[in-house]
Amino acid sequence: MTAGVLLLTLAGLLVSAGLVAGVAAARGVSFLPAGTPSSRLRHRWQATPLHLGALATGVLVLLITGWPVAALAAVGGVVFIPKVLGGGRAAKQLIATSEALADWTRRLADLISSGAAGSTREALRRSLTSAPAPIAPAVSNLVTRMGPQGVESALRQFADEVGDPAADKIAMVLILRERNGGPGLAEVLTALAADLDERSRMVREVEAERAKPRANMRTIVVTTLILVVGMTLFARTFLSGYSTVLGQLALLLDVVVFGTALRWMRRLSDPPSRPRVLVDPGLATVAR
Repeated sequence: MTAGVLLLTLAGLLVSAGLVAGVAAARGVSFLPAGTPSSRLRHRWQATPLHLGALATGVLVLLITGWPVAALAAVGGVVFIPKVLGGGRAAKQLIATSEALADWTRRLADLISSGAAGSTREALRRSLTSAPAPIAPAVSNLVTRMGPQGVESALRQFADEVGDPAADKIAMVLILRERNGGPGLAEVLTALAADLDERSRMVREVEAERAKPRANMRTIVVTTLILVVGMTLFARTFLSGYSTVLGQLALLLDVVVFGTALRWMRRLSDPPSRPRVLVDPGLATVAR
């Protein structure tokens, strides 16, 4: 058995181990014992399988092609292409949060308008039992903090925890009611819930349009990878120019341009970040 065959066997074992570890990481299986004290170490260990698979892929590509740039491109592709081609998650989270806030706001309005809750505090406490899942932890923390910290401070932390401008608006309405009192809170909350429903509908329509360039991007990447692998395996003579130093520089330029284009297309398909409207006065003072 020659040294080349041994290296290929070792590379194949590394790739197999990387794929197995990657599947285990995707399924949430940890290789550390349950009683390990350091959560940071566990997080790093769970991130290792992807890096191990990327390294094994790079070694295999280097052994097959002998091109260092191709090996580096393979490592970077295994790590970053899944993130670039993912997409949609941020929009789905935005829709889920918007719908959850609308349901919760409508529940608050019903509690106040029906007289089931005589105050903002009571309405917030009663809403905990029917809080939608996406914001249930934040609502639970809000109710827990109201006692020792006060309603306003708890609402500000609730808005920060949810991280959505709509949560800022809801918190601002409740803070103003807690400060000044007065009627009309249920009507304002109902109007906010209707606005959130409309925003969810609009985000769904926009996301349907954004899904098209993401699908095109996946098609381009898959087609390119199949073409490159096929030519590497069966048309090495045609690619022999890349074996020189100038060829490696040209390949590096191709990889950089291709990666930059993918990243640019991904940024175009991501939902824009919305500015927050409720600012912590303590942080604002520090900023000034």
